[in-house]
Amino acid sequence: MVGAVNDDLPNGIPEILAYLGQMAAGYNNHLKWNEVAKLKADLMNVRRRWLGVPVGDVAAHCRSLGMREEDVAQIVELVKKTQSGRRLVPQKSYRDFRFAPSVVDEPSGLTSREW
Repeated sequence: MVGAVNDDLPNGIPEILAYLGQMAAGYNNHLKWNEVAKLKADLMNVRRRWLGVPVGDVAAHCRSLGMREEDVAQIVELVKKTQSGRRLVPQKSYRDFRFAPSVVDEPSGLTSREW
């Protein structure tokens, strides 16, 4: 493992990764498509949660949870895409999904059209 695991990841990210690891463990350590869809939705809907978070810390945390390398690589790639401003498209039934807790300085939910 490269470096120590960062337990100080912000905005509930350790809990999100622990949830994904737990779900993967229930399926012979394979992350299911619907869990990936939930992650994609959260990455898009709560982008602020993930901005500025070192992807190396995310990867290290996933590995510490015993996730397989394929799943770690997929999670890291999605976080990188989000941080670079790219758009992810989750399956329709998960488009509005957000992991709890909400981000501390998250806006009120109003869009620019409602201002």
